[in-house]
Amino acid sequence: MDKMDFAWELSEEAKSYKDKVYALLMKDAHVKKWLKQHDLGEEFVYAHTGKFSSWLEQIKRCDHCAGLSYCTQKIKGCYMDLYVDGRLDFTLCRCHYAKERERALTHRNKYVESHISEEQLMIDLTRLDITKESAAYKTSLAHIAALLQQERAQKGLYLWGKPGVGKSYLAAGIANHYAKLNKSVAFVNVPKLISELKLLFREHEAMERKLKRMGAADVLVLDDIASESITAWSRDEVLLPLLDQRMEQHRLTFFSGNYSMDECKERYVTTGNQMSEPMAAERIADRIRALANAEFIKGNSRRK
Repeated sequence: MDKMDFAWELSEEAKSYKDKVYALLMKDAHVKKWLKQHDLGEEFVYAHTGKFSSWLEQIKRCDHCAGLSYCTQKIKGCYMDLYVDGRLDFTLCRCHYAKERERALTHRNKYVESHISEEQLMIDLTRLDITKESAAYKTSLAHIAALLQQERAQKGLYLWGKPGVGKSYLAAGIANHYAKLNKSVAFVNVPKLISELKLLFREHEAMERKLKRMGAADVLVLDDIASESITAWSRDEVLLPLLDQRMEQHRLTFFSGNYSMDECKERYVTTGNQMSEPMAAERIADRIRALANAEFIKGNSRRK
């Protein structure tokens, strides 16, 4: 049987269009650089004008890019590059901004339990611009910095103040500091934690594993403490044993919330069923005081 011949000639119109595309491609600096890197000649571009055109269209989106926030690629921080391995094909690559961000986020592997966002993972307190901050805020930052410089700090901090003053921001920066020191870290938002544990109520082993990771972490941050829906269960069977473990094992613990320590204690006096249990609240407060020193974060809301 004769072989079928799939070769065909381009029409004059198609050939004219291809010649125009080829001419434009050969004027482009990206194409010239690619050919030089791969030690290939101009005829290679002519043989693959379609792929080179597609590549050039999206690669130019990266020209003069100011960062990931301004990325216009379909997959942020990634672009399709051309490579030759027997044939010309596309490969997905990360840009240098994406690689830099990935390097900046390597410490996230030290988080054993986390409600921290990617943006919060980027917080570095050593790079915080405090030139326009108030004297009170600078004083609080100095106290935080002094504690972070201690090789073996005995107590954490209880950051409190009005909503929006930056308590969670500072708490995340503290967590990142220890993660970068290769410490195991848990950063949990207390209201979210209680909601998650309620979903695991019938999965006792999963709940225990979650609490065990938090209790055993070198550093624990309890964000938005006392803002959860308080029940006898969440107070006495979740929070109290967790704080007991942290206290008994001398593990560094930080808190952030809208309430002073005294106000926090009052929050834990009454549960959802309106039962008043001052001794149960005192037990919580006593452990918080044992684990952390209060630091009032003064200022106006930054959420504008």
